[in-house]
Amino acid sequence: MIDRQRFTPYRMDVKQSFKQFNFKQFNFKQLNFKKPNFKKPKLKKPSLKPLNLRRLNPLSRSIGLICLGISVASTGYAEQAASQTSATSPVLEQDVIELPTIVATAQKKAVVAAGTLGARSARETPFSIQQIDSKQIEEQQAKSLGQLFANEAGVAAQGNSYAINSHALSVRGLSLDFVNGYKIDGHPFQMASVELPLELFQEVQLLKGATGFLYGIGSPGGTLNYITKKPTDDTQSALSIGYRSDSIVTVHADTGGRLGSDERYGYRFNVVNEKGQTFNGTDLERQAISAAFDAQITPNLVWRANGLYQQRDLKGGISSYSVAGAGAYAYQGDALPKAISGAKNLTAYDQSYYDSDLWALSTGLNWQINDLWRLDASYAHTFKRIESRDETLHLVNEQGDYHLALRQFYRPTLQYDSWQLRLEGEWQTGWLKHKIVTGLERQTQSRDLNIGDPNIDPDLNTGGQNHVYPAGGVLPSGNIYAGSLALHYDGDSPREYFRISDWETRSVYFSDTLSIHEQWSLLLGLRKFDYENKNYFVSGKLRNHYREKPLSPTAALLFYPNKNTTLYASYVEALDDGGYVGSTYANAYAQLSPLESKQYELGLKAEYQNWALTSALFRIEKGMGYANAENYYIADGQVTYDGFELAGHYQPTPSLRLNASATFLDAEYKEAEAQLIGNRPAAVARIQANLGAEQKIEAIPGLKLHGNVQYIGSQYIDAANRLKVPTFEVVNIGLSYRVPLGEQQLTYRAEINNLFDKKYWLASSNALSVAAPRTLSLNIKYDF
Repeated sequence: MIDRQRFTPYRMDVKQSFKQFNFKQFNFKQLNFKKPNFKKPKLKKPSLKPLNLRRLNPLSRSIGLICLGISVASTGYAEQAASQTSATSPVLEQDVIELPTIVATAQKKAVVAAGTLGARSARETPFSIQQIDSKQIEEQQAKSLGQLFANEAGVAAQGNSYAINSHALSVRGLSLDFVNGYKIDGHPFQMASVELPLELFQEVQLLKGATGFLYGIGSPGGTLNYITKKPTDDTQSALSIGYRSDSIVTVHADTGGRLGSDERYGYRFNVVNEKGQTFNGTDLERQAISAAFDAQITPNLVWRANGLYQQRDLKGGISSYSVAGAGAYAYQGDALPKAISGAKNLTAYDQSYYDSDLWALSTGLNWQINDLWRLDASYAHTFKRIESRDETLHLVNEQGDYHLALRQFYRPTLQYDSWQLRLEGEWQTGWLKHKIVTGLERQTQSRDLNIGDPNIDPDLNTGGQNHVYPAGGVLPSGNIYAGSLALHYDGDSPREYFRISDWETRSVYFSDTLSIHEQWSLLLGLRKFDYENKNYFVSGKLRNHYREKPLSPTAALLFYPNKNTTLYASYVEALDDGGYVGSTYANAYAQLSPLESKQYELGLKAEYQNWALTSALFRIEKGMGYANAENYYIADGQVTYDGFELAGHYQPTPSLRLNASATFLDAEYKEAEAQLIGNRPAAVARIQANLGAEQKIEAIPGLKLHGNVQYIGSQYIDAANRLKVPTFEVVNIGLSYRVPLGEQQLTYRAEINNLFDKKYWLASSNALSVAAPRTLSLNIKYDF
């Protein structure tokens, strides 16, 4: 028999009917509403029986039925309970009513996969967290991370959909580390230049701020964790068809359930096909598939396996606009050109393309040792490969003049292998309760890159793009306000690559959450790293090698004034890869040690029946590298980010919900080159805010409207604070309409992003992206 509470969120939909039962004589205090620790037999659906409820008012009847249903379903002995009650409860012939079918649903609280803190509720996690589940993803018809987090202040897109930088995201003013800042079910995945298929995920969790102890090496901006779709308790399927302007059509099928006479085996499959032309003339073709399985080997041991694959091909499209501070195509002037429409097609070469392949596989075992202790072991392998010939515009002045280069990469790849072993448990020593999480992790990363210019000595060649076309002379020029150039590519480049790096990280960690009192808890944790990095020249000769063994601690104090509110103070560190020194410095090709960052945070989390509020006051001290007066590039700098976040919702009526959030951020270079001290880092807005609403239309059951306004303040794109992107506001609206279709359901959705077709730039360091224009998305989904 299967005990699904061991490995899936607990959910029961029970169609109840009862035999003869006398509510007057029944003692509800005897009912045990706690979830028992034994298996649930498969029950036949009993027939409905008339009950005597004449002495109960409608509210009491409803409460009694729900309570009894939960008790009977959770114990798994519904038939036995019904027979016992019928033996003691005679049925009266008069004043009898027929009961309708009632569905009782019990769900666990949403949990956060908080790395080395294990699985815990958001209320117990002393960090700022944003969770977006599959229902919200569908409601927004989101295709990119920027669109997915459009309602979250403090999170900003740095690239638009259907481009190679669509993954780029900034959190608390810091770009997420595309090598280490993205996870799939807690295991690493290299995110650069791809966009994971959101249709394949049950939830996307964003843990803001420094996460060194929780997830290992990575940017202090935060960590994004994709939670894959898991097998469902009940057999369920869905088919949806969507349209997105200009002519993108998406088909998505999702099915899951359980097999076997005792429902021991679970499955979940998702298939996505997307094809058409985007708003800027880029041709898109994308296929994605995922599969998830689990099996109850014993009542306490569960095996699971997941896999996903995506092929995403883009033809045409401009990836980014470079705004260089130096070099042959340095930007001249102190102001940026006015933004153009994201619908404008500036593709110059018909032969440009950007193709990506990715897949991720994982497997694991979960052993529930007893009621208090659990052991989890897992392994994952992720793979990403790119083949491209894409264009980059080098902007040179405020009038919008540019030079255009065509870059080619041939099949650079990055692979991760990740092993995790985690033990979670609880025990009590006198008046002190302990919640322990301890474990081991090991991950290896290998990266292949193009050989770059074949004329460079292989013992000095560090690889890179195959070439910039045309190779000699001045790059073709144009203007962003004029039409696109008509250019032809007739060159060739070497289709060769080499192993550029091998990294390995081993770590051991331990954390203890001590419950000092019902209202107080103290979290203490420590992670010990063994971090090794090897980098090579094209010839295979070792370029540099280093090994570091840093410590990353965390500590937090939590106070629970009541069951709905948490106050916390936390400290955590992050370790960011230092990278290697460029060829223009006196210590060229040296590998820098990991950069250490620190975060201090005070926060509040409150959730009540019709309102919720979260806030955080934080300071991030980020390590950075810079060139000193002797032209040595050193890892001894610091930039600080002082911020305040506020987010919440209020539901004045059952049909209306208001949402709001805001982030105020003051970032400044503290230790760096002399000319940067006091400057604001690139792509940091002082103010970000969002205001939204959701309204159910009571006159039309099933119809819901929603909309939001996003505001992002001005940002510099260069550390010298010379070039600034202006403030912008974006309005998005949408609706959903659910229609019963027999026992099934149809859902119609419509979404308009950038309602007023606002033209604006998205800022990143020394680069710009054009924001998406007004975009219409339509979708129809059939659940069966």
